[in-house]
Amino acid sequence: MGDEVAEILPNLLPESEYISEENIEIDRTTLKADLVYNIKYKGQSRILNMELQTDADEEMPIRLLKYHVGLYDKHRVLVISMVLYPFETSVPEPPFEEKDGEEVLLTFHYHVVALWKLDAQKYLQKGIIAMYTFLPAMKGAIASLLLQAIDEMKRHYTKLQFGDHLARLRTILERSKMLSEQDKQIVEGQLQTYDSLMDQSSYVQRKKVEGEVQGARKIVVGIVEARFPALTELAQQRVTLIRSTELLNQLAKQIATVPDEVMARWVLDTFAG
Repeated sequence: MGDEVAEILPNLLPESEYISEENIEIDRTTLKADLVYNIKYKGQSRILNMELQTDADEEMPIRLLKYHVGLYDKHRVLVISMVLYPFETSVPEPPFEEKDGEEVLLTFHYHVVALWKLDAQKYLQKGIIAMYTFLPAMKGAIASLLLQAIDEMKRHYTKLQFGDHLARLRTILERSKMLSEQDKQIVEGQLQTYDSLMDQSSYVQRKKVEGEVQGARKIVVGIVEARFPALTELAQQRVTLIRSTELLNQLAKQIATVPDEVMARWVLDTFAG
């Protein structure tokens, strides 16, 4: 989304208007929503929770429901829940219903956006450049269309912005099943001419940092699993709250040397706090 969320949101949720972003942890032990925004929807103040889901997950509606209730409980503002699927997969269709036999105990409505059902040509014809990053995941995406989109992006953005968008577009292109392999190779050939620009982009640098953080998290969990198996699930929850490789490395050293499970639990809680 980057700094174009205000332009992107109405294309994913018609009649919505971006107001601001909410960076919140609903429940510090288990729940961390992907994207939470203050929006106007049909002229009324709402909170939008948008989850990104790249693969099939039958439990997705349950997770959305947890976030939905957590956000409403915290803010007491009506919540709109949405899940964005960039790549073709099986999708649990809304609404979600909890049933006791024929009796419906709970009905939960949420929005689903499947990028592969959107028409790439439509966004190119309308010149909605903020949506061009998503084009490789959409139906009708072909090499000539993406090359035209890249050319328009180059003219529209600053050099650094252009590098960011190309890096994101390449990420989606690599996993997309909308294009033939031949078309992918044509587009990738064009992208390679901008490799140095993409390497400098904040997106690529952030992905590198995220990769290092993920690696450090795995080390911590691995040490906990080896020394204190009963705390493995707790460790998995706690490390997601730590975004510094330095802190994670310190945590790994302490977990490797603590004498017992009680102390290990205390260390995990302390670092995650």
